[in-house]
Amino acid sequence: GLLEKEINLFISRRVKRTLEQRGYRVAMTRNSDVEVDLQPRVDVAERANATVFVSINANAISLSRPEVNGLETYYFSTGRRLAQTIQNSILRSTDLRDRGVRQARFYVLRNTSMPAVLVETGFITGREDSARFQSNAAREQIADAIAQGIIEYLR
Repeated sequence: GLLEKEINLFISRRVKRTLEQRGYRVAMTRNSDVEVDLQPRVDVAERANATVFVSINANAISLSRPEVNGLETYYFSTGRRLAQTIQNSILRSTDLRDRGVRQARFYVLRNTSMPAVLVETGFITGREDSARFQSNAAREQIADAIAQGIIEYLR
């Protein structure tokens, strides 16, 4: 019954609200349940002359692997410190399993000119993570930690 798009939008809106309350300007690639291709996501960041690009996702694997749970944050080149700062912030604030900061060639990471990361906030198919995602309080905790990580990085 969980939908990744709903989890991601919930967390993203909370991150946006938190950052704006702290005086940061935030550009979202989507604010509603619409599909946005990869290049238009990059275009939004470039047009906004963004300082950082943060893609928020929920991971998935086969339903036959409920033991796979945890947080992963990806970067391509210049986003390593941003990825590590966000990862550490989330791990300090939650009991998510640490699956590490990893380098990857995801389109949005390779094609943005600013430091860019892709945060996999847990496995929607994982027993522990799916239970967590059902709680709005847990989603808010993850969102607040992402926002705090961004703020720490920008300081």
